[in-house]
Amino acid sequence: MTSSTRPAPGGTADDRMTADREETKYLVSPARWDVLVAELSLRLSGHRFTGEGANRLPDPHHYVTTVYFDTASRALFQAAAASPEHNVKIRAKEYYDLHPSLAEVATDPAQIVRYQPWLWFELKRRAGTRTTKRRFRLPKRDVPQFFAEGRVTPEALDLAEGTESLREVVEVCRMFREPLSAVCLVNYRRLSWQSEGGDLRVTFDRGLASFAPPRDLWSRRQALVRGALGVPAAQEASGVLEVKRRGALPDWLRACVAGIGATPVPFSKFVTAARAVEAHA
Repeated sequence: MTSSTRPAPGGTADDRMTADREETKYLVSPARWDVLVAELSLRLSGHRFTGEGANRLPDPHHYVTTVYFDTASRALFQAAAASPEHNVKIRAKEYYDLHPSLAEVATDPAQIVRYQPWLWFELKRRAGTRTTKRRFRLPKRDVPQFFAEGRVTPEALDLAEGTESLREVVEVCRMFREPLSAVCLVNYRRLSWQSEGGDLRVTFDRGLASFAPPRDLWSRRQALVRGALGVPAAQEASGVLEVKRRGALPDWLRACVAGIGATPVPFSKFVTAARAVEAHA
């Protein structure tokens, strides 16, 4: 595992954006989605992963499945619920693309899905409107070994490559003194835009659905597509707009947000999903 665990590529616009940024969230009603997407597409370039393992096929629908972790005593959930603007989240993300254009020629549903062969393990800190994110990736073939018995411990993390991002995750795990395990999943379709220099990134997530972790979560070799996650514990009707920036909010974006009637909200996918899953347990 040591040789295959890698940090995110360094020195890129993406790295600068995740290192330290202002982050604001808005809930957008379905009736305003088209107006929002049209304005963002006019002002910013669509952002698409182009690194190692990138999907090169045209016109994909981008999706994310995020796995959130917590301790047995739910320390992370309690902190996030009590203080939405000051908390820590530990999560793993899988990105995958669906290609509806291939549906007519595909002989197997898996043929219209493209996904990267790894999960991104992330540590996200929020202090007011400022957030930082550290992450490293794990090849999917190593996931069952890494999450022994469905849990991740500091000892397991020590098996991986000692990057700066990884060391921060280890420190947080040790701070809680409890193993971390998957407590909920959130699946959604994502649209994203980014300025050329990486000082402004805007994401729009829709179709959010919360799920309890499947029993075979870490032994699966295929993508964590929505249809394979079971029955949702909850679904969010509104779309979630997130504006991440290093610098002032552009006037055009301020006007756009005001025009669709959106105001900043302390929305948390983690808190929403954890509550829903617990209510349906």
